Amino acid sequence: MNRRALLSLSFAHFTADLNSGAVPALLPLATALFSLDYSSAALVILVSSLTSSVIQPLFGLLADKRPMPWLMPLALALAAIGTAAYALAGGYTAFIALVAVTGIGVAAFHPVGASAAYFAAGAKRASGMSIFSVGGNIGFAFGPLLAGLTTHAFGLSGVIWFLIPGALALIVLRFFAPRQVAARPVHEMKTAPVPWLLLSILVLVVVLRSVAQYGVLTFFPLYLSHLHVLSPSLSGAVLFFFLIMGAFGTLVGGPISDRFGRRSLMLWSWVATTPLLYLLPRLGGLWQFVDLGVLGFAIVATFSTTVVLAQELLPGRQAVASSLTIGLAIGLGGVVMLWLGQMADAVGVREVLGLLWIFGIAGFLGSLLLPQQVRIAQ
Repeated sequence: MNRRALLSLSFAHFTADLNSGAVPALLPLATALFSLDYSSAALVILVSSLTSSVIQPLFGLLADKRPMPWLMPLALALAAIGTAAYALAGGYTAFIALVAVTGIGVAAFHPVGASAAYFAAGAKRASGMSIFSVGGNIGFAFGPLLAGLTTHAFGLSGVIWFLIPGALALIVLRFFAPRQVAARPVHEMKTAPVPWLLLSILVLVVVLRSVAQYGVLTFFPLYLSHLHVLSPSLSGAVLFFFLIMGAFGTLVGGPISDRFGRRSLMLWSWVATTPLLYLLPRLGGLWQFVDLGVLGFAIVATFSTTVVLAQELLPGRQAVASSLTIGLAIGLGGVVMLWLGQMADAVGVREVLGLLWIFGIAGFLGSLLLPQQVRIAQ
């Protein structure tokens, strides 16, 4: 395992997802500034998901054809500049367009970054991928916190601070990330048949996990704001707690997956996640936040495992495989947010939160059909 390469890539992943994580925390502020309803707020999440996630396979196809070490720094620069430019948004249309710009930068980074992490991990694929993934999870957690703190102090112009971590990531990639991790080993070629059924089930399971996670990210802060127990500019602190617990889950989940199997971890994750989703809007006070923290840990624990399982199912196509799980599947989960936003407008945000546990049951049933381990010929 090349730990130096993995840590460098993990920090780059941190800065990429720092920009993605800012979007949910900015929703309450954008809702107040631009007089948005729940459907319009959910559309922001949809655009973020489509641009940062759904289009990732396009970049994955390019990354699998040839090494592109220049793509990572270019993508990180675009993501940071897009986020900082929110300060210039004079209305909803400009804001959502800049969300798309940021998303494209994030989308370009992930396939090539995850492919490099796969080879840097060596034989301990899930453990190595958890190091790469936890950087993104922590970044996604700090995104709401940084966005909340800076906008609380400076208004929407506070997002200019996102340029600083973006610049640091460019320095790390330039001086510390070895170029050879972007190269694809010659022996791992695209000769194995594609197991379409298993791959489709895996993507579906990740979609269901994404719906549950993004459902909490989108509607829980809005629910607390609706109850007047949370200032819109402080919603980032709540999301940070949820997401940083998810980062711990990712770090723990990878080694567990390498030792006990991919399917076992995924099943136990859903066993824990489903009742926690059910209880979230039905609890109050401190217990609600205890539930939120444990839920964050459980729901994101399978993040690196699903990426590695896709890469094992598609040997020689690591960038495409990672883009299907980090990108397309998560993005499709974001698409469902538009429908849930319309439902929230019709029946209430608490009622939508109260239905998310159903996706947990479906995710558990889908995980039963996945393999425990996939052996890769070396």
